Amino acid sequence: MSQVLALITQDSALLKCELDRVRSAFPLDDRSVSGIGAWQEGQVVQRTFGAGVPTDELWEAPDSEIVLLGARSLGVGQDVDSSAQPFRFRNWLFAAAGELEKASAVRERVWNELPEFLQGAVRGPTWEEAAFVRFLAELRAVGRMEDPLLDTATAAAAMASCAKGLEQVSAAVGVTARPRFAFVASNGRLVVAARRGGQPLSYLLLEGRAECARHELTADAKDGESMVRDHRRRRSVVISSSPAEGWVALPESATLAVDRKLTITVR
Repeated sequence: MSQVLALITQDSALLKCELDRVRSAFPLDDRSVSGIGAWQEGQVVQRTFGAGVPTDELWEAPDSEIVLLGARSLGVGQDVDSSAQPFRFRNWLFAAAGELEKASAVRERVWNELPEFLQGAVRGPTWEEAAFVRFLAELRAVGRMEDPLLDTATAAAAMASCAKGLEQVSAAVGVTARPRFAFVASNGRLVVAARRGGQPLSYLLLEGRAECARHELTADAKDGESMVRDHRRRRSVVISSSPAEGWVALPESATLAVDRKLTITVR
């Protein structure tokens, strides 16, 4: 079983504060390996935590406009180094939620269908990483995999095609039930997501407020302080595979894209 949380914010200096607000939307247990990825000065930075390791440090993300957290239980023959989420290829990060029947067969078939150029990017034994590289292959097919100006419409179309392809592969290897999964990916400039088969995936627009335990600010803090004003102005969008009250559920078979202006598009 795997899960994912992504957050995109307009104030990278307050990223940790925003993560504090949504920490309950990413529950972990001692059996999960977890990881966090973000972007600093255009470069990906990552940390991975093994099963049973205290997770407080997972939330100490670097200052970044976008952060992606992933977790999963390890299967037989899997290790932290090759199986922990989020997965990375160049400037892209990706994490998934859900579980697949005949996961090994799905991974092998997805790998066989990849362009030779990208087969080597699947370094571990997980279906999630294979799905990630399938998404990259969709972008590469339209010449946009490494485009820093990639638009949300193109990213969403690639994600939708990747999700449909995984469903087709599952059927081809003999899975009769519809596969249940959700994907979230980012290149540090946008976030794109999709869900299938009833796997929950929800999102929420976080509006600014003064209250912040990290900075010892109360709800009635005065706007005369610049830190208070910054907290009131902050806005973020968070996406999680763990449903939370008041969040917006992404419709079944839909894709979600969020740009740096926090424009949310559901297709």
